[in-house]
Amino acid sequence: MAAPPPTLPVVGQQFCEPHAVDLTVTRSVTTGFFKDDGGGFAATDAAGAVVLATEPRFISREKGRRVLVDADGMPLLSMRRKAYSLQYTWEVFRGDSTNANRLLFTVRRSSLLPQLKLEINVFLAGNTMQNACDFRINQQANDETINRKFSGLSDMIFVGSKFSVTVFPHVDYVFVMALVVILDEIARDIRRGAVIQISTSQRPGRSTR
Repeated sequence: MAAPPPTLPVVGQQFCEPHAVDLTVTRSVTTGFFKDDGGGFAATDAAGAVVLATEPRFISREKGRRVLVDADGMPLLSMRRKAYSLQYTWEVFRGDSTNANRLLFTVRRSSLLPQLKLEINVFLAGNTMQNACDFRINQQANDETINRKFSGLSDMIFVGSKFSVTVFPHVDYVFVMALVVILDEIARDIRRGAVIQISTSQRPGRSTR
């Protein structure tokens, strides 16, 4: 009998299900009594219950920071745009913290050059040299539909304000949700014309094409 595939508990083992996890992710939702400004997300399960959500921007602790909470409103991850960085770089920390010892992974755009698809590299906290990324995420635009392929992690189809997300078995669905939020934030920054610098050369990482 073949051994089951290894789990990928980037945030926590409890977020890695032995079966595929189907989520519907909606942008610009009401969280509690307040509505976000267009960058908010909520993920619901097949029964329509909220599983994960981002806090509204105006109650986030600092500018350029997003907080991912569970169904009870407890912070799971703090996602922060890296200060004084000319590159689109985000750091993700465990819980309601941005202390260096709570860092889980770093996300940055792979290149300054114009691309038909947005490509970002993910570096886990243990990858301190960052000579090669641990994951590479691609987003390819096609008319009004954006197809996002996280090979080995999940499949997503985005149309309008909703995502249909299938997180593969044994993959951390909180990790995947954080990547969804950051990918959207980077895309929004690019549309606003933020300045970035050319990425340093590196060996190809684990491709997620």
